[in-house]
Amino acid sequence: MAASDRPAALTPEDAYRALKAHPAWIVERDRIHRDLRFGSFTAAMEFVNRVAAVAESVGHHPNVRLHEWCFVELEIYSHVSGGLTARDVELATAIDAIIDERPPT
Repeated sequence: MAASDRPAALTPEDAYRALKAHPAWIVERDRIHRDLRFGSFTAAMEFVNRVAAVAESVGHHPNVRLHEWCFVELEIYSHVSGGLTARDVELATAIDAIIDERPPT
């Protein structure tokens, strides 16, 4: 990907402002992340699969970690830009829409 094709980088402050309506996302330097707890392993896996479907549809993929059977950790940043971009905020917002449809139990 040519440098001119890369999405413009966001500062952590820009990302924080863009995610103000999504306070569960934590901005840390060049990444945003969110932790969720589900009532069962199956519910956590179903959520991960829904995130995967959205990520595939937009061509932007978070780091996903399922641990201790019911916890899901999501981390988003733009690899090609080496930090945060508007695509990261858009993916976080799309993931929150999944959560709003079916909140963790």
